[in-house]
Amino acid sequence: MRDFLLKNLNSRGKSYRPEIDGLRAFAVISVIINHFNKNILPGGYLGVDIFFVISGFVITSSLYRKPSKNFKEFLFGFYDRRIRRLFPSLLICVLITSVLICFFDPRPNISLGTGLTSLFGISNLFLLKTSTDYFAQSTQLNTFTHTWSLGVEAQFYILFPFFIWFSGFGKQKIHGSRNLFLMAGISTIASFISFLHLYPTNQPAAYFLMPSRLWEMAAGCLLFIGLQKKSYFKTFFLDKCPSLFFLLLIGVMFMPSSWAAVSIFLVVILTSLLIASIEQKTLIYKILTNPLVVYLGLISYSLYLWHWSILSLSRWTVGIYWWSIPFQVLIIFGFAAASHR
Repeated sequence: MRDFLLKNLNSRGKSYRPEIDGLRAFAVISVIINHFNKNILPGGYLGVDIFFVISGFVITSSLYRKPSKNFKEFLFGFYDRRIRRLFPSLLICVLITSVLICFFDPRPNISLGTGLTSLFGISNLFLLKTSTDYFAQSTQLNTFTHTWSLGVEAQFYILFPFFIWFSGFGKQKIHGSRNLFLMAGISTIASFISFLHLYPTNQPAAYFLMPSRLWEMAAGCLLFIGLQKKSYFKTFFLDKCPSLFFLLLIGVMFMPSSWAAVSIFLVVILTSLLIASIEQKTLIYKILTNPLVVYLGLISYSLYLWHWSILSLSRWTVGIYWWSIPFQVLIIFGFAAASHR
């Protein structure tokens, strides 16, 4: 594992922040615990919202000063990197899971439809069309319900490169950072208002649609821009703040699902504050950069893909019991590690 981590560290360059992968590990483990048993960690599903903030932050960072001759080269380069990183593992997961579910589900159409649309980044729209309630018991039998978040991110990836290029941020124009900050700020406000408006009246739409989730990823973008002004921005967050933010983040995970709208807002804020405040000498940094934690973060995408499929197939077959959990965990991690490699 150490050789694997060193290889990844060397390939990612000096700008790589291992604590971000550590935070990914925390997010995916929270999701997995929640999906094993909601009573243990009622708000563990909020790990997805942590992923959204991280995505906005990391994508903005990766496109910062990205050399490109023209917009076409910039756009195709971005999509090429995204597809290479995300699509192969998703395709393998969808193919294997689709074959297996046909043996156990007499009517696998919903699962197969969700899996197929996930390959095109629109499974969130498919789930919305089928009037899926994420918190309903029936969603646990759809082997690809979890791909809704991949659809949201895929649709964000369609929009966001245009923000980066036309703001001038990616080309380091004089007012590029300011322009992107304004564009992302306006989008954040509009998206958050739509989320608050939709949630009481149409919860599936608020949950599954990209426009009502955009504010979470845009928050990560705003955070990256803000951190470029380290001289006054980071001073506020030093000392013991990271530990406080991390403990509060864990506390939100225990809030009931009926408080989902409030919980999502708190998680986005706390995740942003945590990323902004982590310093190398802090305890949280040491925890999140532990080699095992970083490794889990590096394979978090594969863990997320496979955990739900394995759990859903388990519900169709042997079930999920105290005696089955160790075997199911091993299967999930086995498939995730192989898929990542």
